[in-house]
Amino acid sequence: MKNYMKIGMLLVLGLCICAGCSAQQERKYTLEELDNLAEIRVYSAESNELIKTISDEEQLYQYNQWSLFWDNSDIEERQGELKKDLKGIKEQYYLISYKYPVARFGEKDLEKNATITLYEDTNIIKMTVEDESIKAFSIPEGFLTFYYELSEEEINCYRSLVE
Repeated sequence: MKNYMKIGMLLVLGLCICAGCSAQQERKYTLEELDNLAEIRVYSAESNELIKTISDEEQLYQYNQWSLFWDNSDIEERQGELKKDLKGIKEQYYLISYKYPVARFGEKDLEKNATITLYEDTNIIKMTVEDESIKAFSIPEGFLTFYYELSEEEINCYRSLVE
């Protein structure tokens, strides 16, 4: 009887410890709300040096939300014009987003998802989607690069990630 009591007490103690650990790991956002985004790495375009890594859930969530408000109404018609407007303008920062792998087993390295390039003295950005992030089939790089003209507020949001 005493052995059963000791085993029972140890099991209860173990459950309490495990419950405490899992309570500390509680996430503010689900992976779906974060669109499976794991981190953002900010690089200097000039030296290709890593400036910082962002893994804070609140910042990742905001990063995902900003792209929802981009004006895509005339995106196809303006691609050539926006690309031409960037000629001679110096690249300033690369914001490279990484997602958790889709597979539950096997490789656990983060997967590069997209790169946003910020330029000096302009509200135009370039977004390049990584071809590895499209699993179903291969797409030429030309179809994975998009140019956007953002509002002053939107570009400042992206620049705030660098600071």
